[in-house]
Amino acid sequence: MRKIGLIAASGLLALTAACEQGTKTSGEGAPAPATPGVVTPVPLPVGPNFPVPTATINAWIDAGDTASIRGHAWSLWQAMAAPSGQKFNDQELPIWETWAGPNDVFPTNLAAVQAGTNGVSLEARLAKPRVIRNFAAPLQFHHAKGVKLGALGTFGNSDVTADNKFNPQAATFIDSPQAGPGGAKYDYSTQSGLTKLNASWPTGTTPQNRGINEFPVQAIELKPVFGTVAAKGLTVQPLWQGPGGSTNPTNPTIRTWTTCMLVSPDGTGPVRPATPAEIASVSTAGTACKTFLWTPLSTLYAVRLTAPEAKNFAAATGKTVAEGDYAVLLAMHVNTKEIPFWTWQTFWWQPGGDTPNGFPGSKQGQPTSLGGPWSNYAACTAYNQTTTPSSQTMQVCFNPYLETDPSIPAGITSNCMSCHGVAVVGNSQPYPANYNKPIAFFTDPTYFSTTVTHTDFSWAVATSP
Repeated sequence: MRKIGLIAASGLLALTAACEQGTKTSGEGAPAPATPGVVTPVPLPVGPNFPVPTATINAWIDAGDTASIRGHAWSLWQAMAAPSGQKFNDQELPIWETWAGPNDVFPTNLAAVQAGTNGVSLEARLAKPRVIRNFAAPLQFHHAKGVKLGALGTFGNSDVTADNKFNPQAATFIDSPQAGPGGAKYDYSTQSGLTKLNASWPTGTTPQNRGINEFPVQAIELKPVFGTVAAKGLTVQPLWQGPGGSTNPTNPTIRTWTTCMLVSPDGTGPVRPATPAEIASVSTAGTACKTFLWTPLSTLYAVRLTAPEAKNFAAATGKTVAEGDYAVLLAMHVNTKEIPFWTWQTFWWQPGGDTPNGFPGSKQGQPTSLGGPWSNYAACTAYNQTTTPSSQTMQVCFNPYLETDPSIPAGITSNCMSCHGVAVVGNSQPYPANYNKPIAFFTDPTYFSTTVTHTDFSWAVATSP
């Protein structure tokens, strides 16, 4: 029996700057001689923590072994955060930042065409200076009709951007033509190839069998979510403190959060209450800030923006962003193909105290060796739609920086597995209207029919250009 997990991926993303400096690695060993401007994807090391045997993870799910599931999530987080030996803009990158992005994996999107990589093989694209960060408004924020960029005010989810990352195994799979109906090969990296696949199923093919081939077991997809911190002065960054820490507990968008961090780009020390002078030095227009805490930039994974990156971040959010400001990692969805329906974990910035009431997750179970800034993130997991396969209690796991958006139906009671399990090519299907009961993959007629092809939980593939 297939077990159930969670995914996150978006589609078309904006073009940013080419890499400025890098080193090239040979497989999983020591870095090879530097190739200026090239960042080579570094695979996650294979070992006892990855990939974990499917039977082992399924046993955790069956037993409701939350401790083991969370332990696995933290081991993935720690492994991805390890230094890669690659550099961009004179800053060493963690392993996950070296992975292929949308411009590499989907070479027919506008940004890739503008970069001159359309029609070039994945291997050739990765051997050149390339975009490593794509800053764009999260695709799901525009799913609901009438919701436009900037509609949420000065502060709101329009202040964040979302990227996609694909580890080498996932990127190679998407880039490689795959066998399908009639013995033909089909391209999963273009919408035209997927449309051809969707039209090629023999008459009588059941909805369950109308799907792309499954990703390899070592495949990983990510969705990093970035905000910004100014190079000078203090930057206001609202902090998730649960629905109770919002002026609108039923729809707690970022601009409704009442606790705010004042992030210092050059300070040091622990999180502490902000002083009256610090509070007076910032503008809180468009926020619901009532409680103010001070924190150094070091509590976040932060990267200094190049001029092209700053321009693209500003274009994606409507914010004023300048070269030398920082892009800061606020959140990240992480999903792995270790089990057929993927494992799902999501992380978000939680410096200082833990998530109030552990909702939707916490820092519990973090390895003591994790270290900063990575230890300043909380996590929740959803390896099944319900708390155990026999339970009727739905699993709740969402990212406060994404699923609180009004474009996401029932976001704060959601789990991403149910959402991404309905990713299809063909007639556009809605997100689940609610998360009151599990979705039957891939037979529920609300989402699956003989006019669509499901994409193995990948919205990135379903929305490929």
